[in-house]
Amino acid sequence: MADREKTETKKVRINSRQRLRQAKMKANLGLAGLAKVTHFIPERPRRMVRDQLIRLTTPKDLRPYRAPFQNGRINGKPGINEFGFFRAKSGLAQGAKLYAKAMAYSGIPYTLVNLGYLDWLEQDDHNLDSLMTRRGGYAVNVIHVNPDQWENASRCFPHRQFDQHYNIGVWAWELEILPASWVSILDYVDELWASSEFIANAIRRVTDKPVTVIRYGIETPVDGSTRADFGLPEDEFLVLAMYDSRSHANRKNPDGAIRAFAEAFPDADAKARLILKVANGKEEEIRRLRETLEQKGVRYHLVTELLEKEHLNALISCCDAFISLHRSEGFGLVVAEAMNLGVPVVATGWSANAEFMPEDCTCRVGYNLVPVGDAYQWGEAGQRWAEPDVHQAAEYLKKIRENPEWAREMGEKARDYIRRELSVEKCAQDIRIRYEEIMEELSRRGEIKMTADRTDHPEKPTQEKSDP
Repeated sequence: MADREKTETKKVRINSRQRLRQAKMKANLGLAGLAKVTHFIPERPRRMVRDQLIRLTTPKDLRPYRAPFQNGRINGKPGINEFGFFRAKSGLAQGAKLYAKAMAYSGIPYTLVNLGYLDWLEQDDHNLDSLMTRRGGYAVNVIHVNPDQWENASRCFPHRQFDQHYNIGVWAWELEILPASWVSILDYVDELWASSEFIANAIRRVTDKPVTVIRYGIETPVDGSTRADFGLPEDEFLVLAMYDSRSHANRKNPDGAIRAFAEAFPDADAKARLILKVANGKEEEIRRLRETLEQKGVRYHLVTELLEKEHLNALISCCDAFISLHRSEGFGLVVAEAMNLGVPVVATGWSANAEFMPEDCTCRVGYNLVPVGDAYQWGEAGQRWAEPDVHQAAEYLKKIRENPEWAREMGEKARDYIRRELSVEKCAQDIRIRYEEIMEELSRRGEIKMTADRTDHPEKPTQEKSDP
């Protein structure tokens, strides 16, 4: 596998060099055509013309990347340009959409700018298209792009989109230490926003720039689907575990959930079933999961197709418990969504999700911190994550099944907590407070002229389906 990846990388580099040579040839041809009218222009302007021709004829993904963005008096009206993968369905895309939802409640003028440059990332969610523009005209940029994709994303726009703007990076990360390769991108932002203290603390270790925690606002509309619609039995105790393969199985640890379920309900218990939802799973991974499930004697239902968000929320609400024995989370979105749907949650009590899992309304699983090592692509020296206590998780699952009234009350408390502490309105308030602090500071420094706010998208989005 490694040899094949090296070969593919070499092919990409060779292809990039060929494309760059072709671009320079086109630029030279253009210069030759302009020679008759530019020979009288001084050398420096002539070089600027040449450089501009090269830039225009070079594919965006091969253009030189200038750093950092230029500072100075802010260029733009008061308001926010939010950049993100709004048409995609990845975890980072979902975070951008949740911030966008909160923007609509904040009263801040804003616009959305979609990032569609990744060929491998599907772009088929068009729910926010009416709020999108190709470029933003506001003073503040909120950019949902991790540092490993920062250069590629920036090349999609002219530098004036970021020069003389207040640039805020929103990074998603799941371990205690940022990758060393990410640190240089701090030069391109004025501050960072994080969806959890866990992420914020990792960033604060390497910068003294402002880092503000703005947690997501959770909403879980459902489409009304029932167990019968999913082909699930009405009379069984259903435990849901789910993850996206692109978020790395070793970190999400589905094997831990399988082991806990097998221990809680041994001998192929006829009235308990594990529902395993896997997004973007490769054939080999799915085959291995099936083998593990069958070796453990687990009665299971495997869901591998991609589901629309409201349909996925309905699947969560159909289950009697949700289990996540992850080793680390940057936020833990599905944990929060299950709580918001009133489903009892059994989850590892470490990393970001522990910030919104009170012990009186969730089942927090104990753990030992162990070195990450080579089990994860970012397993640099010093990285740790949790090894959850599978036996304790199994006991929690049995307790939820044997005490339905206790489980129901716990789920209701969790739902009330999420709707109080992680509401869209609270997220909007946090964004508004920090935005106003930024604008006041820029005005005090004379870098922007304050004007009355004008909300471009004043209407609050309506929810098509209500929570159960």
